[in-house]
Amino acid sequence: METFLHLYDRYFDDLYRYVLFRVGNRWDADDLVSDIFRKVLEYSQKHHGVMPEHERAWLFTIAKNRIIDYYRRKSETAYGIDPERGGYEHIPDMFREASVQNDCLEEAMLELEHEDREVVHLKYMVGFAYEEISAMVGRTETWLRNRVHRIRKKMALLIERCMGEV
Repeated sequence: METFLHLYDRYFDDLYRYVLFRVGNRWDADDLVSDIFRKVLEYSQKHHGVMPEHERAWLFTIAKNRIIDYYRRKSETAYGIDPERGGYEHIPDMFREASVQNDCLEEAMLELEHEDREVVHLKYMVGFAYEEISAMVGRTETWLRNRVHRIRKKMALLIERCMGEV
């Protein structure tokens, strides 16, 4: 139980922000985070308090999978649309009152592929280390570092282009 409480205290805020950003409303985020920690508690009890080595990456992998399930079950998602893509519809609302720079950042994020957006969220919004992200996405740390470098270059070009149009 102590291990579970340690995880809860240490990662609750980061996990909640991640889930809230992905689903876009507090009610669903509250439900999902509760469900995620319920699954962690069940795992902890089943394995006598022993957690996986990369506990943070493991916890956020559970969250990612739970969010995927959430969008698959969501009735508003039309048949044939990837539920992962539907998870970003709320971004324009979140940035509505932001400055021109934030608007350009939003446009650049929406132009990224889903996997690249996920990497940006995990690296810069949640604060994962490369080692943790590589464990989550099943790629080597070298591949991930190169990918982040390419994403940053692409975003810089997209933001620069957007800023020039304003």
